Amino acid sequence: MPNSASKGFIDKTCVSVSQSSRFFELAQHLANYQGDDVLAPPAINTAAVAQMRALNAKSASAPNHRLDNSSKNLLLKNTHSPNAAKFDALPDACVLVAITDEAMPRVLLTRRASNLTSHAGEVSFVGGKRDLGDVSSWAVALREACEEVALRAADVQLLGFLPMQISKKGLLVRPVVASINPAAVQYLSPNADEIDKLFWLELDYLCQNAPSEQVFRHQQANQTMALHTPAWAVDLDGDDAPEVVWGLTGRILANLLEIGFGVRYDWYYRLQNCE
Repeated sequence: MPNSASKGFIDKTCVSVSQSSRFFELAQHLANYQGDDVLAPPAINTAAVAQMRALNAKSASAPNHRLDNSSKNLLLKNTHSPNAAKFDALPDACVLVAITDEAMPRVLLTRRASNLTSHAGEVSFVGGKRDLGDVSSWAVALREACEEVALRAADVQLLGFLPMQISKKGLLVRPVVASINPAAVQYLSPNADEIDKLFWLELDYLCQNAPSEQVFRHQQANQTMALHTPAWAVDLDGDDAPEVVWGLTGRILANLLEIGFGVRYDWYYRLQNCE
């Protein structure tokens, strides 16, 4: 994205949530979060952070600098601690963590279309990359939600922001947390070019049910490895295969549960040779 795209862009806009809102406490937890604003995925070794900072030494002096590709890829491959990354950076992409405003709140998730070139068939939040005309992370999240599932901005209230996560392609992804009018559930419709299915998971279910270890095939160089990692495998209707929530989406959900509700789940990636 050209540097001009960063001019005037606001990552975290002001949030105003009424004390009478069922999500007031969640909004307070998000606002009071004092940890790192960029969370690297669980990985391998902390020495990469110093190398990454050296790579970005020149751009670091500029306000709201963005990580260059070599820096982000180095961090993605080598960072061990999820709290090791501390940068003044803008997001490359934003996702909307949409929670229904009802007695048993639910989180909106989607299964990406099977014909996509990236993350085909995987579970994700609605969201996408920042465009030149976008003025804020909030605007990116709203635009993508409208494009992907026809969610109207009038039915959404901003609650706050989670720390950015680094995707496996090295993108900085800002999760934007919002409540939505439960009546909106009736009109949401997935864009068939991008989404095969939209579905909902109750927050209470996520708080009460820890993710279990799942094994995925992972291609590394010319070798197929077994990737062991936590995931929620949710059987929604008993007919289709379970929806598996893992990877970046799982990490964002786990971060929401920890910061917003005090429920902590360890997240890890462990590679083993396939037998």
